[in-house]
Amino acid sequence: VVQTWLARRAGAPGSLSLAVTVVLFVALSLAGGIAYDGFLAPQVFLNLLIDNAFLLVVAVGMTFVILTGGIDLSVGAVVAFTTVLLASLVQHHGWHPLGAASLALLLGTGFGATMGLMIQRYRLQPFVVTLAGMFLARGAATLISVESIGIDDAFQRAVAGMRIPLGGGTSLSVGAVTALGVVAVATLVARSTQFGRTVYAIGGSESSAALM
Repeated sequence: VVQTWLARRAGAPGSLSLAVTVVLFVALSLAGGIAYDGFLAPQVFLNLLIDNAFLLVVAVGMTFVILTGGIDLSVGAVVAFTTVLLASLVQHHGWHPLGAASLALLLGTGFGATMGLMIQRYRLQPFVVTLAGMFLARGAATLISVESIGIDDAFQRAVAGMRIPLGGGTSLSVGAVTALGVVAVATLVARSTQFGRTVYAIGGSESSAALM
C-alpha cells in the first residue's frame, strides 16, 4: 500500500504539469476564439504544427536525453548551424537540397555523437560539454552567414509548398507529416525495443543515484 501511494505521489507532479498545460492551452484558445473570427478553425491549429515541425523533432531527441537524466544545451545552436549550412550550400553553391540536407544531417549527428562520446568515455559533465558545443555550433553558423538566407531552388520550394489534404479544407505540410512520423517511430522505439528500455533504466539509475 505504501509503495502504491509513493508511486502515485511520484507521478503526480508530471500529471499536474500536463493538466496545467492543457488547461492554459484551452483557455488561451477560447480567448483567441472570442477575440478573433476564425481563430478556432482547425487549420489554425494545424498551422502551429506546420510552423514548428522542426521543434517537434528536436523535442523527440531531447526527450531521450532527459529520460537518461542528461541535458543538452547545444540543440538550438546545432539547428541553426545545420540549417544555415543547408541554405548556403543550396543557394550559394548550387547543391541539390537532398544532398545538402544529407550532409547537414550527417554533420549534426556527428556533432551530437562526439559530445556524447566525450560525456560517456571521459565522464565529463553534460552541462559543460554541451555548453561548449553550443558556442562552437553558434560560432560555426556565424562564420557561414550572419544574415538569413532565402532559398529559391525549385525543388525546395515545391516540397515546402506541398500540402497533404486531411479533409474538411485542412492540410499538413510534408515537414509536419515527417515530424509526426518521427514521433511515432520514437514512441515505438521507447516502448518496444531494448534501446528504449535501456534509456528508461539509465534514467532510473541516475535518479536513484541522485537520491542517495
